[in-house]
Amino acid sequence: MGSALVLARFLLIGLVFVIGTAATSPVTPAEPVTMVFATVGTSSARVRILEGQLAPERPGWFVELSRRAAGFCGAEIDFAFMPWARALKIVEQGNVAAAFNSRHKADRARYGIYPMKDGRPDEERASKRYACHVYIARDSVDAGLVIETEIAGRRVVVERQASILPELEERGARVIEVANYLSMLSAVAGGRVDAAIGIDHNLDPILKRHPDLDARNEKAKVPVKKSVGYVMFARTFYAGHTDLVECYWDRYADTRKSEWFTHLRATYR
Repeated sequence: MGSALVLARFLLIGLVFVIGTAATSPVTPAEPVTMVFATVGTSSARVRILEGQLAPERPGWFVELSRRAAGFCGAEIDFAFMPWARALKIVEQGNVAAAFNSRHKADRARYGIYPMKDGRPDEERASKRYACHVYIARDSVDAGLVIETEIAGRRVVVERQASILPELEERGARVIEVANYLSMLSAVAGGRVDAAIGIDHNLDPILKRHPDLDARNEKAKVPVKKSVGYVMFARTFYAGHTDLVECYWDRYADTRKSEWFTHLRATYR
């Protein structure tokens, strides 16, 4: 099912809520809730995308894990792919259930809900630990950028509304925002910017699919920042489905520690 059709179905039919109770295996209610998760359309072992749509077979370990966790709670999950800025906007508007992987930020917490514990984001129920890296031209002679990831005064391109934006600006980078990863890496290869900065599991697959860019770009070994990403639910969705959302976060964390997931993850390597 294409992303546009998934969103249309979500908007037209709404959500019929059936709360699933804790179980030792996924349950199948008569009319399960369908939660739509929005994220960027970059194919990887986590989320496999073919021609703009979720792969019908072996869709990615995150997809299989999330759907299994949701099944324990009497729900189903569809995925919609789009630029990150749009994903955040439609969560804010309440037009999808959630976006992933979202770093916890005060501005996003105004319209999104994160798993919490003792007043802080609960990293045990996070969806991803990730790192932001600098991508530079292989023939760069900027030692400060290459070795120390020093970005002050450098022209750097980043994804629009990336969570790391304020930090890059504080460190003195001359930031340019764009909507997609291919444009970011192409700008580096073409010498139009000094570097691209982004999450490696988003940018690495682009280089893998484009050998010409891989031949001209390289990733700095030292990350600019390490972060934690979450499945961030829309406040409007959480308000009407609190038990379901908490169940999903709990079951996701538990299932990720299981032998089932260990075996699953190994099949995607």
